[in-house]
Amino acid sequence: MAVAVPVIVPLWGGVTEYLTPNISIPIIVKETEKVPKSFSLAIKKNLDQHHWAKIEVDEVRKSLRWAYDHPVEARQVGLRGQEAVWEKWTRESVALSAADRFTEIAKMIQAERAKDSNSEQGNS
Repeated sequence: MAVAVPVIVPLWGGVTEYLTPNISIPIIVKETEKVPKSFSLAIKKNLDQHHWAKIEVDEVRKSLRWAYDHPVEARQVGLRGQEAVWEKWTRESVALSAADRFTEIAKMIQAERAKDSNSEQGNS
């Protein structure tokens, strides 16, 4: 996106927070499926409750075909994507977002420590 190349992406999950059909070429997701146990084992993380997009080859084909058949419009999508990147993802905005998240995590850790400390005092 940063170099004005249109992004073809399934509009599902976390990417929907920053990618829209206006700045990307969507792959339509009609359904989801449970993450396979073999994948959970491979990354050593329990993903029993997680789902991911079930991508249909025909939907990928449609998105690729649209980009091929509409090069001017696809280029415009890429340019809008580039503009969005340069507006939203500046060093300052990313740093502020990270700082906000670190503050949230620090507060959660402090609350957990206070809870542990209170329970230890109650057991004494």
